[in-house]
Amino acid sequence: MSERTMSGLPGLPPFPYGAVYFRKSNPPEADWERDYRTAAEDGMTVFRHWVPWSAVEVAPDEYDWADYDRQLDLAAGQGMKTVLAELTSAAPEWAWRRFAHARYEARSGALARSQYSASCATGGFPGLCLDHPDALAAAGRFLTALATRYRGHTALGGYDVWNECNINPQYCYCAGTAARFREWLGARYESPRALGAAWRRHSYAAWADVEPPRALAPYPEVLDWLRFRIDNAHRLLRWRVATLRAADPGAHVVAHGLARSLDNMAPGACDDWRAAAEVEAWGYTWGSARHGDEPWKQWHAVDLVRAGAQGSANRAPGGAAGGSAGGRPGGGPKPFWHAEAYAGALWLQPNVLRKPRDEGRIARPEDIRLWGLQSFAGGATGLMYLRWRPLLDGPLFGAFGAYRLDGGRTRRSEMAASLARWVAAPEQAALWRARPVRGDVGILVAPESQLFCYAQSGSTDAYAQCARGAYQGFFEHNVQPDWA
Repeated sequence: MSERTMSGLPGLPPFPYGAVYFRKSNPPEADWERDYRTAAEDGMTVFRHWVPWSAVEVAPDEYDWADYDRQLDLAAGQGMKTVLAELTSAAPEWAWRRFAHARYEARSGALARSQYSASCATGGFPGLCLDHPDALAAAGRFLTALATRYRGHTALGGYDVWNECNINPQYCYCAGTAARFREWLGARYESPRALGAAWRRHSYAAWADVEPPRALAPYPEVLDWLRFRIDNAHRLLRWRVATLRAADPGAHVVAHGLARSLDNMAPGACDDWRAAAEVEAWGYTWGSARHGDEPWKQWHAVDLVRAGAQGSANRAPGGAAGGSAGGRPGGGPKPFWHAEAYAGALWLQPNVLRKPRDEGRIARPEDIRLWGLQSFAGGATGLMYLRWRPLLDGPLFGAFGAYRLDGGRTRRSEMAASLARWVAAPEQAALWRARPVRGDVGILVAPESQLFCYAQSGSTDAYAQCARGAYQGFFEHNVQPDWA
């Protein structure tokens, strides 16, 4: 370990440790005060809450903040901090009617309809396409109202944006996105004729002739389309950050991805380097129950996220090299957190069927300890569990949480509390000022290769398996590989 300055953000504990707590309408209101008291007693210092646009702006310009007012007041009473996770990806029901032209359009031409999220029993998902200026303005008003409401609150630690930083590979082919795509092309090709020569579509007479390609194939138009989707997704990430900071200039803005730059950059716009550059602290969702419990898999994820956070220090918001990292005060090393860690069972999900019980599918206290220490050893200086207590409804009911369905303690929660006390102990301060040393070898992440692989075969498996196989080979021979 080499010494660096202490991680963390002003307004948050030096080592943020806690969980995602409130997703309307879970947990039930009658339990909130007791849960906060239990969490504080167990060493939790931070709760993150989902704030779905669809659950708050109940009519145009009419907001119901009561649940969130109560959450922040309870946090203040227990000396805890709050991260508010904006969910503009859940549009109000009235917005689906008012902005019907902004519904996402799939490759097939099918239009999205308001539905529930598997992780939140609240309608409005997957939201509206923000490539339409009027839908974007409406979402922006919600973000402004959110930041205006809670700026200066003693329990506010910051805002989390663009949950898990990825997009649906099927979306979007609507008129608004097509117009945005033409603008993007216009900044790169001097005329429709020049574009036609590059794409081998030689009869473009006007920009209006250009349509997003709907079939994957290894052609220039598809590669441009995939690049545009990644650029456009991160443009909207930048817009979220800027909108919140305009309303709350002192805001600390964080985000977290999926540690999937190797396989989901081309279809889902996952890019740890680019997303980390836009925010002050970066994080990741990762759990053995979904990915497998082989040690190298855990380490490759934390190393990938660390590389994105460190690499973003040399990348300005927007993707250009140079500049301060995501507006981080004073620049310097950017903290990254295990933003959503597993602490309970994952069951009745397709990706855990036929998996061994001991592969993290049903977490044990020993698993929670090991997973946490692996993240810390890889450089993470914060940890939040995916649930504090499990949801009571929806397809993910009963999953992930360290505590019981009713909020009672378990052997798993006792281990989580033990880790909380360990990370906060004064004798650990020097550890959290340290950073992992540079690796023995670098593995190059090549976005162009992944994009071509996806365009050619409709899957990124060949690219991702090669990259991960290289990491596994070095790891299992005690050579520390870094991603670059």
